[in-house]
Amino acid sequence: MVVNPSSIASLTSVPGSTVTFQIDTADSPPFAGFEVGIFSNVSVLQSPRVDLTGNVLGVDAILASECVNGLGSQCSPTLDLDGQGVVSVELFTSSGANTTTPNGKLFSVTFTVGVTGFSPIHIVESLLGTAPNGNILPVAIHDGYFTNMDCPSSSGNLCRPPIVSFSAPQSADLGDPVAFDASGSKSQNPNGTITTYAWVFASGADRFFVDTTSPLTTFTFRAQYPSGRWTVTLTVRDNYGTPAIETLPILLIRPLVSATVFLTDSSLKSLPFQTVNVILSGGVVRSVHPRNVLVWANVTNTGPIPLQSLNLIEFIRTNGAVNPSWTIGKGGIHVYYANTTSLATNPEITQPSTIKVSNTPALHVTVAMPSLNATAIGHPLMPGQSLLLSVDLTYALIGTSQSAASYPQYYDCGASVEVWTKAGFMGGEAGAANLARLVALATSVGNSSHHTTIV
Repeated sequence: MVVNPSSIASLTSVPGSTVTFQIDTADSPPFAGFEVGIFSNVSVLQSPRVDLTGNVLGVDAILASECVNGLGSQCSPTLDLDGQGVVSVELFTSSGANTTTPNGKLFSVTFTVGVTGFSPIHIVESLLGTAPNGNILPVAIHDGYFTNMDCPSSSGNLCRPPIVSFSAPQSADLGDPVAFDASGSKSQNPNGTITTYAWVFASGADRFFVDTTSPLTTFTFRAQYPSGRWTVTLTVRDNYGTPAIETLPILLIRPLVSATVFLTDSSLKSLPFQTVNVILSGGVVRSVHPRNVLVWANVTNTGPIPLQSLNLIEFIRTNGAVNPSWTIGKGGIHVYYANTTSLATNPEITQPSTIKVSNTPALHVTVAMPSLNATAIGHPLMPGQSLLLSVDLTYALIGTSQSAASYPQYYDCGASVEVWTKAGFMGGEAGAANLARLVALATSVGNSSHHTTIV
């Protein structure tokens, strides 16, 4: 997609005269609609008028939107496109005809020259869509410019725009700092130097501005920012004030994680209806079946990027206790890398130093792993991979006096997890939580009052 002509540079283009720029396609695959926007300096080029006659989509084309400075009777403004200095047009063909023209006019804009100065004609949006599937075609853009000033003043040497060039990654993780380098930018005017670098990081209505005198900058896309397609726009100016603009897309990726809680007995069989059966005799708890309950938390990387560190909390609001009492090197708490189809065969990656247990106000088991690379798996948690935390509980009320009327008793077993894309709990962050309920049912035996409670 090109600006035609690529430049209008003339000292005779005085204020009050008019200039016209046309936006063309060149060597394009078939397309059935477009959304295109151009940006110019509103002080230099004023009162833009759009002309759609003779466009490549023909007479059956339907105008969906035409905005000038974000306004107009047929304007349906887009947050991340329309605004001051922008002329945008959205057009499509209703019949599907005239979709095979590879070269030709999309639209033209005529401006009135307001003052002596310099204006870029920068293509800020360049979407060509196909029919009927609506795919968006890749587009290379070539900007233009207008000037009626000379550099240096009174030299007769018409000003030229700087060459703007910067490098940016195609994608980045939310929460990570990203480096941008515009060292390749340079002035094309006599004794010209680049003096300012103005960066705009944009997604929808979100815009962040960074102005520097250095070609190097770093921007952190914070974890609370929206993921998806962003644009990075750099405007460089030389010591004559002439600007040039470059816009590149960048895909912001958010980590995702899920957490689920489930219960088994000590033989790793699922608990039917997540229940245990308590036997009372003479108002005293004599036994419970199963004797031990394993509360499991499954953490799965459901996003597109690896996870390097995590903080997992499993809480059990029960009358249970960790069985046996937790000591370094052994106990009822285990962490596994879930790379098999059986709970019994998953490799253990427990690191005792990363585990803390608290019994107030409820039982909390915290696993804080600053680097999954440092565990037995030796790598981050990759997309689709899972970790398991298992806590072995025993019913601590055996031998105590309990009323059958107090049953059934309900105990919440939950897990919450935070994960990061970098070691040391840094980088992009995500979280998840889940809850299961353990139910204790009671049966009284061996006396005159026999009470069975079923949920």
